[in-house]
Amino acid sequence: MPRDGIVLSGYYGFGNLGDEAVLSATIRTLRARLGDLPVTVLSARPAETAATHGVAAVHRTDPRAVWRALGRARLFLSGGGSLLQDITSARSALYYLGVLALATARVPRTMVYAQGVGPLRRGWVRWLVRRVLDRVDVVTVRDADSRSLLEALRVRCRPTLVADPVWLLDPAPPEALAPRLRSAGVGEGEPLLLVAVRPWRGDRFVGALAAGLREAARRLGARVVAVPFQRDRDLALSTRVAAATGGVLLDPPPAPEEVLALAARATAVVGLRLHALILAARAGTPPVGLAYDPKVGALFRELGLPGPLTLAVEPDALAGAVVAAATDAAVRARLQSALPAMQARAAAAGEVAARLYAGAPPRGRGIPFLGPE
Repeated sequence: MPRDGIVLSGYYGFGNLGDEAVLSATIRTLRARLGDLPVTVLSARPAETAATHGVAAVHRTDPRAVWRALGRARLFLSGGGSLLQDITSARSALYYLGVLALATARVPRTMVYAQGVGPLRRGWVRWLVRRVLDRVDVVTVRDADSRSLLEALRVRCRPTLVADPVWLLDPAPPEALAPRLRSAGVGEGEPLLLVAVRPWRGDRFVGALAAGLREAARRLGARVVAVPFQRDRDLALSTRVAAATGGVLLDPPPAPEEVLALAARATAVVGLRLHALILAARAGTPPVGLAYDPKVGALFRELGLPGPLTLAVEPDALAGAVVAAATDAAVRARLQSALPAMQARAAAAGEVAARLYAGAPPRGRGIPFLGPE
């Protein structure tokens, strides 16, 4: 059987809007360079993934299906997202490292695709990351912190700095959102304050967060719009925030391209979800991040923006930060100036994958970054 396809492994099929945005952008980037080649995704909901993204899909925990998919592939991609981390537990890292290790033995070429790596707090997990990544052809990471971590681990394949695939996502037409917003009671042209929350070590921060958002919305004359990025985890908190701020809840959540269009219309985006903040920056809308994870700080450093805030921020401080970001022309100018470089870096990941698919380089050598850092 000829090997002519690509297998993608990531946090796919779990209804996480950010990861589905990553998958959508990755598939489009690959097909723009390699044509309509076979793509198989390892997914928690294969039928849903296949229908949504126009790909083949197998269940991520079906050993026989995964084995067969790997046997047909020429290239295996692990990413993007934050797959190699143990901040909550080691299970996630073990799963993705296990699949990647299997792929290095089964697939001619393997690549870590635009991942955010870490935190890695357990010594044995760090050791395992190094052992597995030493067998990978190319390692690309989405931020400088991830690259520094892998360099500190002395991974043999020099990490290549790229950027999150979502930087290449295109927005849905504005009119696609109009019916949803009208049915939610949002007036045409009404200013919006987009919010994406998630549970994180309880929900004690939600009251202060809602109070700060309510005050920020009052000062900006805006309506809070809450979007649950992962419905089964975020819906309850999103509902509370929408009710406490006099805002609206968009449920079921829009598609990633629609959220990008929504972010473009918003005055600011407040997020505990990393990809809510990336979508805001992609749209040129000021992001206000709450640093539940080091990856949020990494994004703000990449963009040269102040912040992010802590989850313990007081309501008045949050409101002030949101209003300042929304009304500061320098923030929007900074986002506009950063966009071409971030998109070039994201596109470079696709170019690296295309070159690897075509047969270069030999295993373990890696490919240098294709554009300016």
